[in-house]
Parts: sequence; C-alpha cells; structure tokens
Amino acid sequence: MTSARRRQTVDRARAAARVAAVRAARARPRLARGLTLLEVILAIAILGGCLAVIGELARMGVRHAEEARELTMAQLLCEGKLEEIAAGATPAESASAVPFESEPDWTYTIEVGSLEEPGLIQVRVTVQPLVAERLHPNVFTLTRWMLDPSVASAPSASNSLSGSTTEGQATTPGGGNDASN
Repeated sequence: MTSARRRQTVDRARAAARVAAVRAARARPRLARGLTLLEVILAIAILGGCLAVIGELARMGVRHAEEARELTMAQLLCEGKLEEIAAGATPAESASAVPFESEPDWTYTIEVGSLEEPGLIQVRVTVQPLVAERLHPNVFTLTRWMLDPSVASAPSASNSLSGSTTEGQATTPGGGNDASN
C-alpha cells in the first residue's frame, strides 16, 4: 500500500503542477504581435537619415559630372586655340580675356614668352568660363614651345615644327593641378 500511496501522491503533485502552470499562463499578459510606436519612430528616423545621405551623394555626383563636362570643354577649346596659333590662323600675340567666337561663355588668354633657345617661343593658352558660377571655376592651361613666327618664315625652319612640345595644366575646384603631355 505504500507504493500505491506514493503513486497517488506523485500523481496529485503532477496534476497540481499542471493546474498551476495553466493558471500562471492565463494570468500572464500575452505579448502583442506587432511593432511599438518607439520601434516605428526609430525605423522612420533611420530611413530618413539614409535618404538624406543618398540625396547628398546624388547631388555630389551631378556636380562632379558638370565640372568634368566643363573641364573637357575648356580642354577642347584650349587645344583648338593652340592649334590655330601653331597653324598661323591666329597670330602668336599676347591677348587677355578674349571670348571665343563659337563659345561666347568661355574666354581665352594667350601669353607669349621667349625661351633661352633662339628662334623658339613659349605660347601659353589659358581657357576659363566668362562668368564664374563657382568659388573655384575650372581653368585649363596648355603651354607649347614653337618656332618664332618671325624666324619661321625661313624654309628650313618650317621643317622642325614636329619637335614642339605641349604641356597642359588643369586647375580644378579643389585647387589641385593635373598635368598632361
């Protein structure tokens, strides 16, 4: 009989534990399935910050694309003007802030200087926008050594034009310089 009593006692204890567990489960508040207001506000704040950063990156990309387009235009205009001077279509004389006929929004400056080598001159052409829309506008400069037109009229001197050198410099809004040959 002792073993039967023990079983009954164990069974009653188990039943009491089950009943207590069921009562405790009913007494606890159920967790809500959803988001709290704090979680929603935090998610919106993170989304807003991400959108602000992406918007700034897009704006910077557009600005840099415009600067690259302007610098390319300045380089093409500068090379064209330097080739006009080398071909004799434009005189190799100093000039300052002269607007281009084809692009009136751009100006060029020509600086002519002598070199230590007789018969050679240094021609520097600088191109920049007529109206600077930025604090640091795009400026492009090319320097070329060529035969002095006053000396180049001799037939033997015109054959040595292929020995000229060209050096370029672009000033970007960051203040850095890029040189190209």
